[in-house]
Amino acid sequence: MASRGFIELLRLADLARARKSGRRGGQEFDWQGVVFEIGGQRLVAPMGQVSEVLTMPEYTSLPLVKPWMLGIANIRGRLLPLTDLSHFLQVPSRLTQMSQRKVIVIDYDNIFSGLLVDQVLGIEQFTHDQYRPEAIDHDSPFAPYNHGKFFKNDQDWYVFMPSLLAQDTQYSDAAI
Repeated sequence: MASRGFIELLRLADLARARKSGRRGGQEFDWQGVVFEIGGQRLVAPMGQVSEVLTMPEYTSLPLVKPWMLGIANIRGRLLPLTDLSHFLQVPSRLTQMSQRKVIVIDYDNIFSGLLVDQVLGIEQFTHDQYRPEAIDHDSPFAPYNHGKFFKNDQDWYVFMPSLLAQDTQYSDAAI
């Protein structure tokens, strides 16, 4: 439970809300994502690309790296590179203390990385009918990592793809 504990708690909370509201525990939904916020922008990342969510761990700074590369943390014996996503995207964080922020861990297709975000809000479920292949505004710093949106409850839920971030050479080359 330690590895995927927070994600599992989010899933169980959603299941409880589903039962309370009368829907059948997400069985009619086709897509699930982890909802997070950064710089006031609410985004949703696919569950298959997020392995866990952590509170800010202790980390060791690295020399000769770009300022958005915070360092590395030892997470259950694995070295996790930590990056400040708001600093990388040049979006001001709404939280001044790093200890209040969360880390979204990507363990996808041989990429193991931690993305520091302002907050994680939970898991949201969507149907295929709610998906729209409409991109976020092209001037947005999130645009290169966006893959459409879901429209639900009169709200846009823009999809943030960590896999697209990991393929970005500006992200993968953190050395100075």
